[in-house]
Amino acid sequence: MAEHQFRTDDGAIQVDYTRRIGYYSMDEDHAHDGYELYYLFEGERDYFIRDRTYRVRAGEFVFIEKGELHRTLDTGVPDHERVVLNFAETAMGTFPLPTESGVFRLPPQERWKGEALAREMIDESRGAAPGRDAMLEALLRQLLLLVFRAAAERPVDEAAPSAVHRTMSEVAAYVGERYAEPLLLKDVAERFFVSPYYLSRKFKACTGFGFAEYVQLVRVREAQRLLRETNLKMIDIAERIGIGPAAQFHKLFKKVCGCSPLQYRKGRRAGGPAGSAGEANR
Repeated sequence: MAEHQFRTDDGAIQVDYTRRIGYYSMDEDHAHDGYELYYLFEGERDYFIRDRTYRVRAGEFVFIEKGELHRTLDTGVPDHERVVLNFAETAMGTFPLPTESGVFRLPPQERWKGEALAREMIDESRGAAPGRDAMLEALLRQLLLLVFRAAAERPVDEAAPSAVHRTMSEVAAYVGERYAEPLLLKDVAERFFVSPYYLSRKFKACTGFGFAEYVQLVRVREAQRLLRETNLKMIDIAERIGIGPAAQFHKLFKKVCGCSPLQYRKGRRAGGPAGSAGEANR
């Protein structure tokens, strides 16, 4: 396996490159406060974003909105090469960004440009030339503009590679709408006319998340939003997201995020970096 990671001095841009031999699926919780642009040079991946699964093929970009839960999964095709670019809003200034996560494919005549820009960012991040951080920001803006112009002309690829994926996407969407309510595996399985065992097994296979794990992460993601955007007390946030006592909310939040809810609120309002430690290996 070949890999390289780099972060600009101000933390606004992170470059994460990997060429992996064999089979691999992410096994860690993954969401972050900045944006993400993923490019697949070679191979094939399933990419789960919020409540939908996309089949991503070589030459395609994936854009991830802030705070969006996502994981990449094996499709049964070994070996892949990719780069992940995490970036903060501060790196973009007034640059227009899409309002929705998704998969974008450049037209054939533009693909070489996008791939060349992605390679140039990797090469630039490996060196120590004067103005390296400024060059990375300039290259990132060029790449984003190329991708989003193409996206405006071409619809986002259809999600859900199979009927099972579509059903599990519906389950994930149901969780996203009902996270404040009690969500037991057996009750949700009954709602979708499947057995708890089937739902548990297929949900994990299609999304990369265990069912209970996904419910917790959706709740924590909403808690993060409320901590950033409101002045609600912890007890009120805990009640809104369906976790229960404030102490239980504090314990779960710290387990998932690595910091207390109060530390998260203070840090994000002060302006956090594009990503955080451990956001790799996709």
